[in-house]
Amino acid sequence: MDVTRTINAGMAKAARCMRNGVDNCKTDGKIAEQQKKIKALTREIGNLALVRLEAGDEMSPEIMERYAAIKEAKEAIATLESGKKKATVICQECGAKTSIDMKYCGACGTCLQEA
Repeated sequence: MDVTRTINAGMAKAARCMRNGVDNCKTDGKIAEQQKKIKALTREIGNLALVRLEAGDEMSPEIMERYAAIKEAKEAIATLESGKKKATVICQECGAKTSIDMKYCGACGTCLQEA
């Protein structure tokens, strides 16, 4: 009888542990949902603030400092993009430089794709 009682007690404990694990897993899922919600709302707040800043609104010095950094980064991107060199090909027909992305020469219309 002691063996049966010990086995039953062990099985009951295992069942409780499994229920606790399942409950904890469900709770972790709910926590993760709330964390995603917080991230999305934080991103929305940031976007709303950025729209207001771009409209000329003033905000706290900390936000204004970060907005200045955003504007500086945007200017750096524009400068970098304008400095990018596009690969070009020379048209065999007319000698015009044409972007490598083009299928036909912009000057004479010759097909630039190799046969």
